[in-house]
Amino acid sequence: MFFAAHSLHRRLSIVIGTLAILVGMLGALGTFLVVRSLAAEFNTTLRDAAAHVQTGVPHRAIEPRGDSDAADNFVVQIWSADDGEVPSRTSNARIALPRAPSGFSSVEYDGESWDVFALAAGDEYIQVAESRSMRNRNALRVAFWSLLPVLALLPLLALTIAVTVRVSLRPLERVGRRAAKVDLHDLKPLEVRQAPVELRPFVESINRMIERLSVLVNAERMFIADAAHELRSPISAMQLQIDNLHNAPPEQYPERFEELRRGIVRTGALVSQLLGLARAEIGSTQRVLAEVPLAQVVTDVLADLLPLADARGVDLGVTRLDDVTVRATETDMRVLVRNLVDNAIRYSHAGANVDVAVRREDKSVVIDVIDNGPGIAEADLPRVFDRFFRAGGHRGDPRGKHDSHGSGLGLAIAQAVARSYRGCVTLANRRDGQSGIVARIELPRELPRA
Repeated sequence: MFFAAHSLHRRLSIVIGTLAILVGMLGALGTFLVVRSLAAEFNTTLRDAAAHVQTGVPHRAIEPRGDSDAADNFVVQIWSADDGEVPSRTSNARIALPRAPSGFSSVEYDGESWDVFALAAGDEYIQVAESRSMRNRNALRVAFWSLLPVLALLPLLALTIAVTVRVSLRPLERVGRRAAKVDLHDLKPLEVRQAPVELRPFVESINRMIERLSVLVNAERMFIADAAHELRSPISAMQLQIDNLHNAPPEQYPERFEELRRGIVRTGALVSQLLGLARAEIGSTQRVLAEVPLAQVVTDVLADLLPLADARGVDLGVTRLDDVTVRATETDMRVLVRNLVDNAIRYSHAGANVDVAVRREDKSVVIDVIDNGPGIAEADLPRVFDRFFRAGGHRGDPRGKHDSHGSGLGLAIAQAVARSYRGCVTLANRRDGQSGIVARIELPRELPRA
């Protein structure tokens, strides 16, 4: 189960670690065998040397040299007290090494270097020597048998790693093929459980992106469907008015033309709002930002809407107007403020008050639009920013009777504009003992740099 886990790191670690252990074990086995063989040879040499020394084989300096064997690379020499330069006992009469000083030393004999250890034991002098070529050959044998398993397993190691990497990356290939199939008609999330552990955060981020894209696509589909539904009614009404105008007597022409004109105005206003919402949701990639004085913007918007407020008998005014600027475009700020103030005027009864306040805060700007109208039903508050949604008021108030020019897009446009500047719009019923709505715009004074 440990190997079956979906983890590239774990799989590669297991395979490479197993091969490394196998190579190490085979190398250790080869080293053990060659060292044991060397130990057996050394034991034989020691036994032969001891036998020769024990029987007191004399040194024969002029004995001809025959074929060399393992004994020719190791020699024990013993000098008695009355011996001269030649030892009385030796393990190999064919090798006549000179007498070396006590301790470790090196001597040259017959063109070859020998490592010697000598010591005095009572009235005898013992000297043990081994040829350096033998030591080098033994070292090469150990190195060869240690390296041979590594060299033999290198192709297997490379093949195993290649196969393991290929098998381990197959889930990534499947995820890539599945991601390539994602389009507007197939927005299913990718399978996370089949992906390697190291790639799951990446796959989850793709799934979150697909989820956001799905939400946006569904919202756009609903928007198109709602827009088509909203446009169908005024267009059908204009068709009916044209038919009525065609069949009407001449004296009714002025009245029929006026009805047709109002229908065209309503349709034009709806189309303008749809375009405004689309522009607001595109974002600020192509907007030229500047420091916009909100006090001047609010003053101009109230001046533009004052005739509408007078016609409806609404008292429109300002309670606070701090001198503050935001980095935005003046057009967007006018649309944002105008939609909220216009909404408050149109859904307030005659004699109501609509007050606007602009406050500077630490890192943000707050614009409050407060009316003392009937308010909005609490159940409708979560949906007031939905496109084409028209909220009903409390207890059969006028807010339930939609304005003739209302399309349910004003608040949606305002929210889209505010969010494009990292801000937000909120609506809530008043909590100060009076009926009415508090519409609040919050905007950062400085936009974060891209």
